[in-house]
Amino acid sequence: MSIRNVSIIIPCYKAAATLRRAAASALTDAPSDIEILLVDDGSPDDTGALCDELAAADPRITALHRENGGAGAARNTGLDAASGEWVLFLDADDALLPGLWSALDGVITDADMILFGLTRVSTGDIQPTDYLPAGEYADLAALGGALSPLLFDTGLLAAPYPKLFRRRTLGGLRFDDRLQINEDVLFNIQFLQISSAIYCLHGVYYKQYDTESGSLSRRLRGDLLDAERITRPALAALLRKSGLDPAPYEHTSRLRACLNQYGLLTGCRGDLPYARRRALFAEILADNDARAALQERLRNDPNKLLAVPYRIGVAWNWPGMLAAYTLIKQRLL
Repeated sequence: MSIRNVSIIIPCYKAAATLRRAAASALTDAPSDIEILLVDDGSPDDTGALCDELAAADPRITALHRENGGAGAARNTGLDAASGEWVLFLDADDALLPGLWSALDGVITDADMILFGLTRVSTGDIQPTDYLPAGEYADLAALGGALSPLLFDTGLLAAPYPKLFRRRTLGGLRFDDRLQINEDVLFNIQFLQISSAIYCLHGVYYKQYDTESGSLSRRLRGDLLDAERITRPALAALLRKSGLDPAPYEHTSRLRACLNQYGLLTGCRGDLPYARRRALFAEILADNDARAALQERLRNDPNKLLAVPYRIGVAWNWPGMLAAYTLIKQRLL
């Protein structure tokens, strides 16, 4: 069947500066049967009032207000209110690009997920069709060698965008709002476990803007390894269901989490105490593949002098030294 009747869910928190752009992008050339659900997640600024203003200006827009609970909880509020045949998630600081609605109008598919390309302002276009021809894929096994890049390199399968979900198949599936990170990864994995097929749409129709407050790469946090541990069993179950050996994908997932957590610990400022930093470095260095990858990376680090303590700490497996150095560097630089 063709793609009509889409519910667009936009979680909003402190989004007064960008929400108007996001909503306008969703409305551009949009059919009359779409609905846009603006979910104000207890914003302390003018975001809630702007949601009401936009809803009053267009009957296709509905404003919803809730206590602050995070992006996952806000998306759940939107899912509870959605009435469309399809669901599309759009972040309030991002935008849909022209041509999406006309491209969808020509799609006839029984798939439960429709995947399309995005462009990141900092890194450029990322298209599923870099790996796959446009068309329908019966399951994850049919994706072949494209599966790993779509999961780990581009994140197109792991993120809540850029894609549409068939709402009937979603049923009661919701984001786990107990998680502060990776709740979107778990949601996608759980959806893929109950869905039938993926349709790959040629073209880039989602624009992702990097923001200083929202970018994971700029915020120090210490929960990446825990989050990966939570999602790993679900990923393994999904891969087994598709007849795939989960071991190489689990290895890649773990390695990426270790390297990303190391990058946050060494490159970001924050209040993480020494004991927690030391424990995280110890866990990262206990992974032999992660340690080898870090040694290779540090050999090519252009910051020769500043990287010396990192090279020593990684080579000699001294997590305490790494933890102390990151704290000292943060205070001095």
